[in-house]
Amino acid sequence: MSTENPTRPSGDRLAEEYRASRLRTTAILDGISADDEQRIVPTCPDWRVRDLLSHVNGLADDLSAGRNPAGDTQAWVDQQVADRAETTVAEQLEQWSTSGEAFEGTLRKVPQLGLLVIDLISHEHDIAGALGVQSDRSSSGIEMVMSSKTSTVEKDLVAAGLNAIRVVGGDNSWEYGQGDVELEVRGDLWEMFRLTGGRRSMAQLLACDHDGDIERYAPGLVHNPLPITDIIE
Repeated sequence: MSTENPTRPSGDRLAEEYRASRLRTTAILDGISADDEQRIVPTCPDWRVRDLLSHVNGLADDLSAGRNPAGDTQAWVDQQVADRAETTVAEQLEQWSTSGEAFEGTLRKVPQLGLLVIDLISHEHDIAGALGVQSDRSSSGIEMVMSSKTSTVEKDLVAAGLNAIRVVGGDNSWEYGQGDVELEVRGDLWEMFRLTGGRRSMAQLLACDHDGDIERYAPGLVHNPLPITDIIE
């Protein structure tokens, strides 16, 4: 088993992983029924499947056109979804084929936007789960997410006054933060990707294979609010 120091991937790698996830997500959504478009996404319960596509399409469209948020980022995201509330999945997939390709070009020049690639890969599997199917759970994008999320995790650890953590996913492990490692969490790569991405409840965190006080370390281990109920995918 190797231990990796998380690093920021190149713009080319980010663009490649974004494109791969976009094409996988498009394949999942292509031809779905009107009823499926309206399904609530369990991991993002404020949104329907159509809304989640609006989110990723809206981000790609705005950022590739240089329309960056001014002020409240959440309001900016909410407006993207609201603007596309009545746009069908088929119409949006056609739009995303253009906006997504443009955003891939932006990523090559501005790799600092790499968090949006993490966002898309997470939402790829959110959409798959909502539709009762599976996307590629062993894609190279999942390993890239685990290797490139250091800045977010370390900021959260510092903000919560916590020392380092170690995440073991399959044959690889990643250490985040400073000081002694006080929490180690273990599982297969897919499960660690979803757990650290805020797609598991506190009960599921407590039940996972770990050493240390996982409840205390949850604010550093998981950036997003935890689901109230267990997520089964």
